[in-house]
Amino acid sequence: MSYTLAAAAAACGVNKSTILRAIKSGKVSAAKDEHGEWHVEPAELHRVYPPVAEGSEASTDAPQRYAAPDAAAIQLAGLAVEVGMLREQLGDTRRDRDAWRDQAQRLALPSPVPERMPWWRWLRTG
Repeated sequence: MSYTLAAAAAACGVNKSTILRAIKSGKVSAAKDEHGEWHVEPAELHRVYPPVAEGSEASTDAPQRYAAPDAAAIQLAGLAVEVGMLREQLGDTRRDRDAWRDQAQRLALPSPVPERMPWWRWLRTG
């Protein structure tokens, strides 16, 4: 049995707009019926949002959630590591490029040509 948007929000202790944003961003899979109502499977919903604990011993009315790692934070940390590796690789590539450019410039310069001797000096040196 699937949840409606309101039932899903109540089951997780969040607002309907939170569930709808998760559906539209693709975090939670859901389907619309012929009347335009969203239906979310409980397993799919609780994969992202934990269920509200029944009969919680806390004195507040706020729903309790377990501390699950945030998928966005994990992805952000992975991207930060990847950016660091790419920057290091870019630095290596730039150093290689500069070395190849220096070598190409040295090879492209004309070699120093010795000053040519006039023909009469050949006669005196020989």
